[in-house]
Amino acid sequence: MGRIGSTSPHLTDSTLLATTARQPDLKSSTYLATVRVLRSLEELEEVRDAWQAWCDYPNADMDSYLASARSRTDFVRPHVMVVYRQGHPDCMLVGRTEHRKLKFNVGYATFFEPQIRQIFFVHGGFIGNISESNSQLLALALRRCLANGDADLAEFVRLSMDSTLRTALATKFGPLCSGHSIALHDHWWIELPPTFNEFVQSLSRKNRHELRRHQKMFAADFAGRTSIRSFRHEDEVEELTRDVEKVHRNTYQHALGVGFKSDAETLESLRASARKGGLCGDVLYVDGEPIAFFVGKKYKDTLYGYYMGFDPQYNKYSPGLLILMHSIEHCFGPAPARRVDLGWGDRRYKRAICNQSKLDGPLYIYALSWKGLRLNLLRSTACFLDRAAKQVLANSSLLQKMKKGLLGWWSRECEFKSRIVEEKCAE
Repeated sequence: MGRIGSTSPHLTDSTLLATTARQPDLKSSTYLATVRVLRSLEELEEVRDAWQAWCDYPNADMDSYLASARSRTDFVRPHVMVVYRQGHPDCMLVGRTEHRKLKFNVGYATFFEPQIRQIFFVHGGFIGNISESNSQLLALALRRCLANGDADLAEFVRLSMDSTLRTALATKFGPLCSGHSIALHDHWWIELPPTFNEFVQSLSRKNRHELRRHQKMFAADFAGRTSIRSFRHEDEVEELTRDVEKVHRNTYQHALGVGFKSDAETLESLRASARKGGLCGDVLYVDGEPIAFFVGKKYKDTLYGYYMGFDPQYNKYSPGLLILMHSIEHCFGPAPARRVDLGWGDRRYKRAICNQSKLDGPLYIYALSWKGLRLNLLRSTACFLDRAAKQVLANSSLLQKMKKGLLGWWSRECEFKSRIVEEKCAE
């Protein structure tokens, strides 16, 4: 990959190391490589051109990063690691230093919440020339940061098993400072054909039949009473989040404290995406009331799904799938997307419509200190117990029964609340 940008690194105390490293994918034999950590928002502007040209994921986009920095209460400062070769940016690892409470969970139960200082590397933030050589340099630089007391640990949200960075981190840190028993997740996406009709035809016969059955049943039962609204502009973000929140608070995810949150960071992130023309918010209504939503971001040639949900009272119509298909159909418009990334989670609807998947997962690296090693022991133990409990439940089919039971309970709760509201309105 060509080098972009003309800014040379300043020789300040933020320069961590300079080493002569052989770069196998470049023609010239030897290059002086310098790793510099950018620790202020002002310094980030020096690498804006390279950052924006290399970035392929919306959360790692520079403007999205800055929006998050402005809105997060736990943000301390940037921690963006840049590899320079011959004075030009060649690769970077986008992160931030933050103060936060670290939750040790088994299932949805939290057992410990120590206050920690960590370096958090955003998903999709390893960009540029992601070679093995640059990965080794970044891993060594991170080891020095942790040794110097910059943080108690470093967190990587999602790294694939074949990532050069994952391999380099394992080499430089070893088992003592690396997290253990961390679950990997199915990451699902769709490689889109040229037309929407071809996409629908690519689904299995059974899944096409189920989709059409739900569409016909929904159209028949609510004839003339449904509508879909698409939210694409910055001045629509507040209305979008308000309607999404109406639906989300009726979902079991809300009961568990997960899923969509209309906090300052989410709002600022959606606004930043809208300013770049990437916001994709679609809401399905019955009688003017929202019942299902899909919120995503289109970035370059990919639509990334962030939030999806539906009112459980309409479960038999699969409204979540209906609004998702509507959003996918938009990918074949004037500014087409080549893929739809639905992220983590092995859900039935993802298996039905996705044609690609791989395993990836988080990675935790700890400082070689008493606090760092203690955190590693606590989290690794919690991860082990969590995985073991889920495996026991999965083998006994109890996990699926518990999920169905929770969904049924929450659906009945929502119906009960709805009747109470209707009775009060009638009075």
